[in-house]
Amino acid sequence: MSKKVVLFILIAFVVCSSMAQKQLFKYNQVVVEPEVYSIMSEKWNNDFKHVEYPKQWLDNIIKVKPGQSIQEAINQVYDEGGGVVFLKKGIHILDTTLTLKGKITLVGEGRDKTIVKQGSEMKGTGFNIEDKPQVTDLVIKDLTLKGVRQGDANGILIRGRNESRHTRIMLQNIDVIDWSSQGVHMKRTNHIIMDNCNFQYNGSGGGLYHNVYFLYNKYILQSDCNMSFPVKGKGNKYTSCEYVLAQRCTIKDTKTNGIQADHEEAGYIFFHKYHVSGCAKVALWFPCEDYYDKFIYKENSKYAPQKVILNRCEIINNTWGAMWRSVNNSYVINSVFENKKIDMGLLKCDVTIENSTFKKGNEVYTDVKQWPSDVKILW
Repeated sequence: MSKKVVLFILIAFVVCSSMAQKQLFKYNQVVVEPEVYSIMSEKWNNDFKHVEYPKQWLDNIIKVKPGQSIQEAINQVYDEGGGVVFLKKGIHILDTTLTLKGKITLVGEGRDKTIVKQGSEMKGTGFNIEDKPQVTDLVIKDLTLKGVRQGDANGILIRGRNESRHTRIMLQNIDVIDWSSQGVHMKRTNHIIMDNCNFQYNGSGGGLYHNVYFLYNKYILQSDCNMSFPVKGKGNKYTSCEYVLAQRCTIKDTKTNGIQADHEEAGYIFFHKYHVSGCAKVALWFPCEDYYDKFIYKENSKYAPQKVILNRCEIINNTWGAMWRSVNNSYVINSVFENKKIDMGLLKCDVTIENSTFKKGNEVYTDVKQWPSDVKILW
């Protein structure tokens, strides 16, 4: 075989290998079920605003083996204009908080192969983004971020500013487990995608810590995510969140509420095939009090989510199913409720029910004095 032929084969092999590797680093777009679009169009016309996907820079790749510095790799890729930080299989110990940056894909070899673990002396957050500078186009995929339930530690903490919100953040095929504070806490961040993720066993530090906590965010897509088994808090809290689509998500076995949605600018929330079961208190808690003065009842729809759709949801085996106050322009469609005390309790709500089953039964209240005494402040 001539040298030219051998050289050609080697070049072709290198090119093909490089292309195959890039495919592994690319995220997969989420397929939203067609029924979701159909119902959105029927009920909301074209008012719902969908997420934007992050851009990726896949030509610049730095590999990090266990024991090497992930932070140095992130800094280098960021300084070079973006790229991939590829965490090789094994256990990567975090001795200090990792600061994430924009235009980066942080990817492992699989959530059962690449484990990023809280170190024994580390008391703070695992992956962190402060309010400045603005971070855009961040992808985290194919790894596990594991805490050890010590310190005041979030798994992933992202805090933006209204003036320059972080945007286009995607988590795909990851587990975030065993963090003492929030598993994932995103604040003032837009265009969030969570796909095929497990956020579980977080919040051992107290009842105000949850598996996932969204605060002041817009444009959220969750698909095939499991937020079950929070240690003390909720599965998922959506506070002041607008344009939320969650399909085929699961929350099981909480010691308090499963989901809370509340406060200003909370609306256009679509739950499709959401399963919530085994909650010690309320599966879907939608209050109408001011978040910053929560112990004074105000009955103001400004502080309750509006324009909510539940479609093909399964809300079963919770103490209470859905307890909503001042929730309007909303629909429950093709859903099943079977809970212990009340399936749906509605105080001054405008909720249209279509083709849904309630095994225990619903209650409609016209005055807060009629509200069950054991369902008061469940924050």
